[in-house]
Amino acid sequence: MFGWFKRRRGPVAGPDYQHVDSRGKAEALYAKGELRKLLLLPAAFGGEDIPPNVVYVPAFAVALKEQLDQGVISQLVRDGKVTHYSATPEYTGKSVVPSRIRVAATEPGHFAGEISIWGKAVGDQPSSASLSQDQPLPAFRLSAASVEDLGPEELVRAFISDYDTWNQYSYQMSERDAVASIDAAEAAYAQLSRKYCPPGQIHQPISFGSDSSHDSEREAIVDVATTEGASLVRTRHTKTVGSLVMTRDHEFHLKSANGRWYLTSVLYVDEEGKYEGL
Repeated sequence: MFGWFKRRRGPVAGPDYQHVDSRGKAEALYAKGELRKLLLLPAAFGGEDIPPNVVYVPAFAVALKEQLDQGVISQLVRDGKVTHYSATPEYTGKSVVPSRIRVAATEPGHFAGEISIWGKAVGDQPSSASLSQDQPLPAFRLSAASVEDLGPEELVRAFISDYDTWNQYSYQMSERDAVASIDAAEAAYAQLSRKYCPPGQIHQPISFGSDSSHDSEREAIVDVATTEGASLVRTRHTKTVGSLVMTRDHEFHLKSANGRWYLTSVLYVDEEGKYEGL
């Protein structure tokens, strides 16, 4: 078990980003040089400059995360001690500037650290629960309903609901134990994959946070195109932050085999391309 990365902090008085309550405001501060763009999954580890992977933070937070990623985790990767990586932003109020970013690297080892950026997070001490490795995390349970008889549209709706349940579980576990939660989230995602995907499906590195990429309340199906043996279901996820309305489009690709539908791909779609997220 690797030790915890000693948290580095900004000034105690710290900046205040409560007023930055929209991505537009964050991007305006970025244009002025007051905030920097940060990739949660760094480019060195395969991260892309796409909205789900981008947050805007002050310069010192970028420097601290680079020091953590390149000075510590990269060496663990080279030594074969870790193979999985996650960076989870936490927010205060309506601000879109993270108050804290939790970083974890696992498999086969375990390493975790956090970067406190502003607000209450700067003065917080890790809770006893977050530092404890001894308390077992509760088991993850998907909805009991079978999906084997569902058509493409109904199966996508069920997946969105179960994905949201998985994201909430994973994020809540990360609040209790940032290290052990990664293994718990991986195991839970494997359950999700077995329920909806064909046998042997290999999924992308997992990512979860306080705001789920898919949830039934904000994601609507906008189009379904089904041919013999294949189906494409398009959705739009809508989020309102202050006066800004943000949308994310996804494509769910399904195939029919063994008398049922399977989910084979979930693509995030923007103007620049499509990115696998399953």
